[in-house]
Amino acid sequence: MKSTYLLFCFTVILLSGNCHAQGELKEQTGILQPQDGVNGKGEVPVQQDDFFELRFPKATPQNLGVSSAVIDRLSELVSGFVEAEEIVGAELLIIKNQRTLMHEVFGHDDPMAKQSIAKNSIFSIRSMTKPLVGATAQMLIDEGVLKLTDPVSKYLVSFDNEGSRNITIEHLLTHRSGLPMKSAGRLWSDYSAYQNIDEVADYWGEYGPRLFAPGEQYHYADANVDTLGAVIGQVIGEPAEAMIERRLFEPLGMGDSITLLNKDDVRVSRVAGKNAGGRGRWKQFWSWQGTPYFSFPMFAQGCYSTPTDYARFMQMIMDGGVYNGKRLLSEAAIARMVTPVSKTTMPTGFAGLAASYGQLMQIYDNNGEVVAFGHSGSDGTYAWAWPDQGLIVLYFTQSRGSITMSRMEAVIDSVLARPMPTQRED
Repeated sequence: MKSTYLLFCFTVILLSGNCHAQGELKEQTGILQPQDGVNGKGEVPVQQDDFFELRFPKATPQNLGVSSAVIDRLSELVSGFVEAEEIVGAELLIIKNQRTLMHEVFGHDDPMAKQSIAKNSIFSIRSMTKPLVGATAQMLIDEGVLKLTDPVSKYLVSFDNEGSRNITIEHLLTHRSGLPMKSAGRLWSDYSAYQNIDEVADYWGEYGPRLFAPGEQYHYADANVDTLGAVIGQVIGEPAEAMIERRLFEPLGMGDSITLLNKDDVRVSRVAGKNAGGRGRWKQFWSWQGTPYFSFPMFAQGCYSTPTDYARFMQMIMDGGVYNGKRLLSEAAIARMVTPVSKTTMPTGFAGLAASYGQLMQIYDNNGEVVAFGHSGSDGTYAWAWPDQGLIVLYFTQSRGSITMSRMEAVIDSVLARPMPTQRED
């Protein structure tokens, strides 16, 4: 009882001080860590909103030099997507100068039940898992445990063959291995046929880089990152998800980010359903019924997270690898992630910018000069950051097949990220 009272008193003291100092104090003392539950594994439910507001306190548009009309425009845009049935529902979070400018939800979780989507729902982020795995690999590169030039065959015997022997860690990080997104023969996407990620990586090592010789070209493929996850596991001597949770999720306070859904985790009650289709034909093809979508962690597409959690990760990248005064990645690692390596054909609404890819990060650049970076996920989640503007935008849906991303990009770009100067009337 006494310890509970002391904890309550400490919380009151925290809430009475400066928000930024509060966040640092909590990190330094280890008390009331901004994680879900006692140990970040969902054992005790907690209000993540409180912790998020300490790190990214709310601010009015005017205080951040933004017109309220901009917020109205973005709200109307997403509401319009819902009304036109271009998406089922969405959560939109905008952070500028480490202050929350906008955080709203729109529409529904289930298109049939018309159940409103709840703020801080936990979304399947699919390929937005890739930067998380990439950042974890960069930690090992920083420490000299892993090298970009290392052949994958150094860690995975299945790659020690004529076809795959020349694939390196750098090729996996940059999607330049020559491995395909899809393969013939064994049903590569029937993951129920596998027991763990090592078996998936072994399949790709035996299949080999049939598109081109490693390093010659760029081809986006999940095989690269699933293989990288298996490599990380071999290097550290434990499953890669353990390092992701310990070295990334915990220090960032990403308490609502999950590498594998588990029925004993209280957070699963907040996991949003997955919808697919298109305008007028959305159907929910999966919702939590006690069985995860993947039966083991998939490092190209398996994580779940919230906009507030992923914002912490984006802020750390934007701040050069530092979060709340603690360095997680070197500046060199951040540079590796966000330096354009390959031009891509990814459509974008960012006027005049090229779409490129770095080391497991999508990049939008102007003649090689990075303007924005981020990543998307195929179930309808998107995150963008504009370092020069101190701006982070997270647009999360569970509407697989939606084509609203480019329009979101175009409007965000024109009214918020790089607004066109207004004409003065004399």
